[in-house]
Amino acid sequence: QHYYITNNLRNMSKESQSPKRKRRRCLPVGEIMEAEEEKPEFKIIDGLRYVVPYKFILRTYTKKRWFDRGILEVLSQEFQAYPASYYETALSSGRITVNDKTVRHDYLLQDHDFIAHHVHRHEPPVIDGVIQTIAECEEILVVNKPASIPIHTTGRYRHNTLLKHLETKHGQKLFTCHRLDRLTSGIIVLLKTTQKAKEYGALFRAQKVSKTYLALCDGEFPVDGLSCSEPILQVSHKLGINKVDHVNGKAAHTDFKRLHYDRATNRSLVLCLPQTGKMHQIRVHLAHRGYPITNDPIYSRENWAKKSTDEFSKELTEVLFRNDNISTLISSKMEDNVSDKLKQSISTGEKECSSEPPDKEAKDKEPTDKEAKEADTTAVPDTVKNDTAVSEDSLQQSAGHFTVSGDGIKQAAEISITPEGKFCLDGKVYARIPRLSYEEGCPECSWIRLVPDTQDMLIFLHAVRYELDGKFYVSPLPEWCPKEWIPEEFHQLLQMSPSA
Repeated sequence: QHYYITNNLRNMSKESQSPKRKRRRCLPVGEIMEAEEEKPEFKIIDGLRYVVPYKFILRTYTKKRWFDRGILEVLSQEFQAYPASYYETALSSGRITVNDKTVRHDYLLQDHDFIAHHVHRHEPPVIDGVIQTIAECEEILVVNKPASIPIHTTGRYRHNTLLKHLETKHGQKLFTCHRLDRLTSGIIVLLKTTQKAKEYGALFRAQKVSKTYLALCDGEFPVDGLSCSEPILQVSHKLGINKVDHVNGKAAHTDFKRLHYDRATNRSLVLCLPQTGKMHQIRVHLAHRGYPITNDPIYSRENWAKKSTDEFSKELTEVLFRNDNISTLISSKMEDNVSDKLKQSISTGEKECSSEPPDKEAKDKEPTDKEAKEADTTAVPDTVKNDTAVSEDSLQQSAGHFTVSGDGIKQAAEISITPEGKFCLDGKVYARIPRLSYEEGCPECSWIRLVPDTQDMLIFLHAVRYELDGKFYVSPLPEWCPKEWIPEEFHQLLQMSPSA
């Protein structure tokens, strides 16, 4: 009798307790309920696939380090994609709410506060490459991933991803068991059931998968090939930087075989056989041995391995930002001696967006780090209609110093405008990304984004063959790899026909 009474009391006690609130992870890009999401619309323009900007709700619970801090302070410091002035306006207009209520910008965040941010989401374009199916059965789908497209939702990408496109095409949920970098092309193994995804994921973790890659590297690679067993350490998760580190690095091994050396370009085609699966392993090992992948935006940097982590991170931030021109915008508040002709030559499309005149003192001196962080990067020069070109006479006057900014990065840049109204940056000419939609109050609709160079959207690294679970999958050669560079002894491995 005592036993039953005790257990009944325990059950009553449990029922009276309020259920614990499930904490959700804080997301820099947020979450959205599927029911609220509209079907995406895509546009193919000059070989690039764009997602028409769409309404989206970023959702997150507060992190512990945000407790008792003003919401404006948290938003402007933790999420630097937008300037502090935008967050202040968004709070007052209700675009950003806490617990579904409008709050003041000095509201102190508390535990379990739920923040929602209604945005007009702009995704970067990707190369409109064909996603070729290599093999398919009831549980497995193997495809040849084009360069430039991420596998799954990450950062600013949501719909312009491999999984989203394939799930829409096949009408079912797909699961990953491994990954490839966004800039890398080649074989991706996808699963149609969670059970198969667990099985194949275990094979990759146990290193029971034979992987073969092709890489185009700088320099004359040794005829007999080479191996690299240098340990690898991730020194920056945010920037994705990895280095050889003999103290704290994790074991990694890659074998390399030379397939061809092109004396005219001083480049080598190399077969890469990674025996372990560390992030950027092939790229780091090739660079460490003095043969970096030719167009690698990270590890082709001169003497990168000899620089300190801070030095390399600073340099890499600039390199990645300039190469990733999809994130470029121009701020008139940070301008220095920009002529009226240049102001008149920049258009923001159908809707006009006015900007406050820059502070006079700010024009006469370099901004401090604090001032740069607080600068309003959404402001643009006075606008006119689209397709307004600068005359030959005013072209010389149109050059100016700007702060090029985006994704929380700010740096000085020399920008000029051609007679056709295109932008010159770092010796390259870029067109402006066309406006595909507009929403009042969206800062990104006023930003000047440049169409990326497709050569900056890929690297010469391709996953050409995977072997696992008693099966092997081979993809076609990438465009940058001439068939005649493949020695005959490797034709069978790469499933090349005799006529190739």
